[in-house]
Amino acid sequence: MAAAGGLAFAQAVSCVLLVPGCKGAEDESALSKAAEPIDISKIPTPPADGPKIGAIAEATPVRARPEPGAKQIGTLHAGAKVARSAEPVTDEGCAGGWYAIRPRGFVCVAQGATTDPNHPTLVAMALEPRRDQPLPYTYARVQKSTKLYKRDPHRDKGVVTARKLARQSGMAIVGSWTATDDEQQEQRLGMLTNGLFVPAADLKAAEPSLFHGVELAQGMEDLPVAFVVKRGVRRWKYDEKNNEYDKANLLEYHETLPLTGKFREDKGIRYWAVSDGTYVRHRDVTTVRRRHDFPDFATGDQRWIDISIITGTAILYEGKKPVFATLVSVGRDRLGDPKETASTAQGDFEVVAKHITATKFDPKAMTEYFEVYDIPWVLELSSGQLMHAAYWHDRFGIENGPGHVAWSPADAQRVWSWATPYVPPGWHGVTERPEKEAKTIVRIRK
Repeated sequence: MAAAGGLAFAQAVSCVLLVPGCKGAEDESALSKAAEPIDISKIPTPPADGPKIGAIAEATPVRARPEPGAKQIGTLHAGAKVARSAEPVTDEGCAGGWYAIRPRGFVCVAQGATTDPNHPTLVAMALEPRRDQPLPYTYARVQKSTKLYKRDPHRDKGVVTARKLARQSGMAIVGSWTATDDEQQEQRLGMLTNGLFVPAADLKAAEPSLFHGVELAQGMEDLPVAFVVKRGVRRWKYDEKNNEYDKANLLEYHETLPLTGKFREDKGIRYWAVSDGTYVRHRDVTTVRRRHDFPDFATGDQRWIDISIITGTAILYEGKKPVFATLVSVGRDRLGDPKETASTAQGDFEVVAKHITATKFDPKAMTEYFEVYDIPWVLELSSGQLMHAAYWHDRFGIENGPGHVAWSPADAQRVWSWATPYVPPGWHGVTERPEKEAKTIVRIRK
């Protein structure tokens, strides 16, 4: 994204960070309640080609009703533009007026939004997330311990140190700016999605895992399938003449192997037959097999995900048909008590919210060694756990992390797009599933 110039860029960052005095960032506590409830059923859905409302805060709330205390049903992120009603539906409880937005909900202009298409934040944060890619933004890692800057409110083109960032910390970079730091040194800076800055010279492009699962176009017929989850694993060839197995070529880490479903036992070792005529030892791979029993909710086209903690695998189902199989990373303590250890809780849960990135997630909570910002493709479960993409490690199929379920970026985007609730265009997340929308269930088991 091209950098915005000087003062306009500084003003934009002020709004993203909700600095007092920024237009559209008034204190919600100063707003009064509506005198009488509005019948929202009579408010038409704004047309897609209508005027737009823009988000100028890191997380602009979308509410179920045009009232300050109404339930939040979603969020918009700074720079987003969404179709709105031509006029406010009411100005009760909102100094700038409540606008209906597409396809549902209401946004208050006084709560991190604007109807000005030329607002500097909309210009500076115009980079839209790529919802069809493994990562929604361009991600970077910090090569060494460095400073995290925030805008200096007393200087148009100045920044001051907010705090230190540890080496290997990761974040999305959505813009750039040249400014003078608190030591009066000119710095070329990369801008984070929250309006903070990191020296561009200390950044390197993130190198996320390229691993991805396998589509099961034929359902059960495509199973079993094996994944290589350790290094040094090789294929084997069966020598019928000597009735023995000979070593063949080495397999790549995270290689996927279509199996025939047939196997041989030899000296207590099970050899799975691979579709190309070679074999692989059962102990060397993680195998996803056909399921023969199903939970009661697996009916019709009900979408659900079956996750095994022990094997580190996940299968997406539509009713009783498997549609996708892959590896995931569960909590590093595996089957421990999730209340006391870094373990993944077991049970049947519902996906209750989805976010393109986790704007409110503690960047220090994912790993003890460095900070992780802008975690992509986040699904919140009714257990309080998250499912998300991990762009900072490649340990899929192996336990890792504090207890959430981590997917490779490509797999996480695939699951995020498939699972409900649906995130409307322009929205950054939904925090409540509409009543008429089918739910997605996640079963986490041993």
